[in-house]
Amino acid sequence: MRHEWLVLLLFFGACGMGGPGFRGVEPIRTEYGGSTFLLRVQGNIVEATRTNPEMLPRFETVAKKAGLAAQRQTGCKAAWIEGDAAMMLIGMSCNGEPAPKKPKRQNMLYCDILDLQGREGVYSGSLQCGKS
Repeated sequence: MRHEWLVLLLFFGACGMGGPGFRGVEPIRTEYGGSTFLLRVQGNIVEATRTNPEMLPRFETVAKKAGLAAQRQTGCKAAWIEGDAAMMLIGMSCNGEPAPKKPKRQNMLYCDILDLQGREGVYSGSLQCGKS
């Protein structure tokens, strides 16, 4: 119980870290359209991490803001955006050169719980799963 504060500190401290391939890259803090982002530029790919709270953010809305913020910071054109409303990768086209290829997405399996029933702490049900 004495070390709960340490776990919380480590958990919340990780929110501003760069993702794979962007660790150690100095972030650029920027704001666009009411959203705040940490941008990390690695070649012609930008990692955008949204740092402000937003009520039920839609990916399309946040991605547009992140792409425009990246364009403003780099002077390049955002060609594609992948990710979710919290963290995105943005492929930039600079000086008329083509943007990098989109990274391959890992196969993800999404499951819904159907017919969940429980009694006295024991639950049973079924899953319906599919690939993304």
